[in-house]
Amino acid sequence: MEIFMAAALILEEEDDEETFERNQIMRVTRMLLRDALDPFSVSDSQFRKLYRFFRNGGFPGVIGAIDGTHVAIFPPEIEREHLFINRKLYHSLNILVICDSNCEILAVNSAHGGRTHDARVLRSSRVFTHLEQRHREGDSAYPLLPYLLTPKLNQVEGTPGARYTDHHVRTRVTIERCFGILKGRWRCLRKERALHYSPQFAALIVNACCILHNMAIRWRIPNDERYLDEIDIEPPIPYNIAEETGEQTQTRVIQWYFTN
Repeated sequence: MEIFMAAALILEEEDDEETFERNQIMRVTRMLLRDALDPFSVSDSQFRKLYRFFRNGGFPGVIGAIDGTHVAIFPPEIEREHLFINRKLYHSLNILVICDSNCEILAVNSAHGGRTHDARVLRSSRVFTHLEQRHREGDSAYPLLPYLLTPKLNQVEGTPGARYTDHHVRTRVTIERCFGILKGRWRCLRKERALHYSPQFAALIVNACCILHNMAIRWRIPNDERYLDEIDIEPPIPYNIAEETGEQTQTRVIQWYFTN
């Protein structure tokens, strides 16, 4: 709680020199979320971290796992309230997160209400333009694209498609673990707590928690409590752009890696 309050203080209005310095620190630490021209560019020294995805889940070519999680908020003004009521009928922000194999957050988008579909949050994010030549793993709520592979549902056990989905699930569990660590450490993000702030300020708090989450991982600060978040897989929405190419990419991965 003390660290959370410190993160919130960074967001105060700059009415004195000390607050100005804290805001400067915030602007620098936001770079930890890699909000740059290419947030997913990695150096050779980081390749070992990317390899863990393949070692742990057996899925090739993955550099990030993607999913959305809901953070409960206090009901906003009545004119916009409907934008924040999610499928579970409580007010929330729909937070898009992409993490690496070490549960370190590569990108976060906290700008959308709970009503917004996961796929729409992704397409409205600046990071979407950087996905065209790279793979991500997402659940079935996301469109199938050459750079974002989703599971093949209802596959016969023992078939290449079933093995593909099994390895996909084992690899993508990293993002669920990331949410568990994030909400286990920062309890203000849990459903039963709810952020009693405006959606805009609540989004800043979420971003601050993500920054501190990355700091804790890099400094190897232990976290004994892991929050079991609700699993809520939204049905996919129609998305026609490059969908056929996405299916071809998915088929090629299955043929190369999951067919005996």
